[in-house]
Amino acid sequence: MERNNVKRAAVVAALAGIVAAAAWAQTAPKPAPIQTIAGGPARASLLELYTSEGCSSCPPAEAWFSKLATDARLWKDVVPVAFHVDYWDYLGWVDVFARPEFSERQRDYAAAWKSDRVYTPGFVLNGSEWRGWFDGKPLPSSSAEMGTLTLDVFAGSTAIRFAFPSGARKIMHGRPEAYVAVLGGALSRDVKAGENKGKKLLHDFVVMDLQRVPLKEAGEAWTGTGTWRAATSDTPGRYAVAVWVVPEGSREPLQAAGGWLTTTAVAALQRKDERTTMSKINKTEKEWKEILSPDAYRVAREKGTEPAFTGSYWNNHDAGVYVCVACGQPLFASDTKFDSGTGWPSFYEPVDQRNVEMEGDGSHGMQRTEVLCSRCESHLGHVFDDGPRPTGLRYCINSVSLKFVPKDAKGDPSKK
Repeated sequence: MERNNVKRAAVVAALAGIVAAAAWAQTAPKPAPIQTIAGGPARASLLELYTSEGCSSCPPAEAWFSKLATDARLWKDVVPVAFHVDYWDYLGWVDVFARPEFSERQRDYAAAWKSDRVYTPGFVLNGSEWRGWFDGKPLPSSSAEMGTLTLDVFAGSTAIRFAFPSGARKIMHGRPEAYVAVLGGALSRDVKAGENKGKKLLHDFVVMDLQRVPLKEAGEAWTGTGTWRAATSDTPGRYAVAVWVVPEGSREPLQAAGGWLTTTAVAALQRKDERTTMSKINKTEKEWKEILSPDAYRVAREKGTEPAFTGSYWNNHDAGVYVCVACGQPLFASDTKFDSGTGWPSFYEPVDQRNVEMEGDGSHGMQRTEVLCSRCESHLGHVFDDGPRPTGLRYCINSVSLKFVPKDAKGDPSKK
């Protein structure tokens, strides 16, 4: 009996300790943020620039973009972010700030606008294509009140809070999500190859890391937590951060905020490898059907074939690069394209052997080698050993599995 009483007392004491610890956790003072970035209630516009160190048309756009660093509207009326894309890397200079997911982000925009191509430099203002820079037009302003957005920076983490104004629920279709971009500024790069060979390029507002943060409802606000991190592609002269909130199923930000980072906030950043290889893209068949045309889905996802001499590119002679219709990965360059007489686009080699995969194909009573995009595993076509020198190969590719990015249309909307 005495032993049982001792055990009971021990259990009671343990439970009491747990309750006390929980109570202390609820009442204990929370650590103060290292830095707080806040915006609103007036709407700040999110201005995105899609650019590349490999593009000779981009430096003038970046020079204009850099002027925003001393503009009185910065952070209050406009939040600028520069996404470097990777589809011009094949021209001879690898942009260390480029990421495949940034190129995909631009392609997702183009798909939403029903456009069949992307280009650099390209501007996106509040989720819509903006061509004002090409015409010398000023940035449009917005006086609408869209709520307050706050980003608290802690050691290794962030806390986001979006307090929407009354009536905002009408445009909140489902749960919103936030994006946090750590930006690098005052970056100087000596380009030693490609179209900008011999130039010193200056960059500002370069996206060093982009993180998506799901938000949950908390009273009259939406909140979420993320990781405080950045890539080590280069060492910026200064850092900034941008945060914006997008309704579910939309590309138009409700609110954006940003600011220069303090030395303490920069020191707290978790570093990651400078140029990580993007993992394979895995989407459901429903998702593929939403982003691909019926013909593209039939060929790219169901291994179909378009009829000869019917595709968009079999007789295309323009200079540029052909990317995957599904994920945007660069696949073939125009200078490796040749007229095979077969009625399908034909190339003697890919821009990078790592961008394609080969599989045996015994369908239709034939033994062939299928060509797939290595990133999303979309069907491209087949490869044969009857091509020209120097490889002797013929990559016979379906036009509908490709998207063409013209080299001579960079930065010229009239040629889009």
